[in-house]
Amino acid sequence: MDDPQTGPVSPGAEVVLRWARTVGLVGDEGEQRRLAAMRLEALAEGTLPRAGAQDVALTAQWAMFICLVDDVIDRRGMGLVPGEVETFTAPLREVLAVGGGLLPAATSPHAVVLRGLWERTAGGMSARWRERFTEDYTDFLDATEEEVALRRNGVRLSFEPYVQLRRRTITLLPLLDVLERTGNAPWVECGQVSARLGELRRALADVAGWANDLASAADDAAAGQDNLVTVLARQDRCSLTVARARAAAMVAERRRDFSTAAAALRTGHSVPLERQADVRRYVDLTQTFMAATLRWLARTGRFTPEPGPPAPPPTSGPLL
Repeated sequence: MDDPQTGPVSPGAEVVLRWARTVGLVGDEGEQRRLAAMRLEALAEGTLPRAGAQDVALTAQWAMFICLVDDVIDRRGMGLVPGEVETFTAPLREVLAVGGGLLPAATSPHAVVLRGLWERTAGGMSARWRERFTEDYTDFLDATEEEVALRRNGVRLSFEPYVQLRRRTITLLPLLDVLERTGNAPWVECGQVSARLGELRRALADVAGWANDLASAADDAAAGQDNLVTVLARQDRCSLTVARARAAAMVAERRRDFSTAAAALRTGHSVPLERQADVRRYVDLTQTFMAATLRWLARTGRFTPEPGPPAPPPTSGPLL
């Protein structure tokens, strides 16, 4: 495979890059190279193999926005100063609060992009979908602010609290909400299956978060940030190699949980007959998304460092 820093850019990637430049998400060549290395168009294409070009592009743009917001906070040292992250996220919260309506003139570039994506996505979706997306993305912002505050104060979480927080910071659920629209597979509002669909979503979020941690272990170490691998090593007092093997086993076990839940839903057990096709459509989407996410993590260059020394670890507190 081509080196993600120097290999050719595919036509699909060029479209995504051009959009990112136009809306101001990336500027200099280094940022553009890093974005190209993410291969987010491949994630969108793999998740929506039968969708039209516009839906694939919208999905890739959402994925790009989500990744770049995360990178602004995690990879640029934001949060060492109290209130810094909250200042960044406040305009995003305004967009969510007004549902993409008119914003104050002095807003952030990321908020403008979020408003545009929202307007292109929310049309035709149910009021409950709008509420769910708002809840999921707001929860991501809440969790991110919690994570940054813990990091700033030098607090290292134990295993269970880390897993709970990671499920919220991976931003998988907001993107899955978007896929309801672009993949034409809305969430099934049905009392008999809602809890089981929720478990399916949580398992998917865990697999994505833990697999992401495996892919980003070196990147996180260079930034001085905690990761499932380091949390396990600290808890079990074992080497990073042993912890990495355990993390991989956890991913495999959680994938089995996901597959079991998906199979049960597909059989139609306890699912009203008139909702079974809708449930299968949603389950199919989550399964394709799972496979595409794991393929993407295996090939992405998002975690390939730029030339030069790694970023120094934060010095705001002790490592617990």
